[in-house]
Amino acid sequence: MEGSIRIVAREENGVVAVKVVIPHPNESGKRKDEQGNLVPAYFVKEGKAVLNGQLILDMQLGPSISRDPFLQFRFSGRKGDRLAVEFVDSKLLRYAADVIVA
Repeated sequence: MEGSIRIVAREENGVVAVKVVIPHPNESGKRKDEQGNLVPAYFVKEGKAVLNGQLILDMQLGPSISRDPFLQFRFSGRKGDRLAVEFVDSKLLRYAADVIVA
């Protein structure tokens, strides 16, 4: 794991709400620096969520997402389930975290 992710997963009435923050600069490759040079593209490009060992979400992301992206999603689940998320950026660095649903 190259970077750490902040993750919260809470169950209410059989639905788990997940909030994830990925600390990442996410450069699109279109922005120029102070000297007028293009800043190279560098962004989170894919991700997945695994619940109790089973893939529940597969994401394809791109250069248009914000710096330190904040993602939310919901699924059917219960307290005590183990949720793991992993993201890979355009330099193939991995960002991962896991949590027990509260």
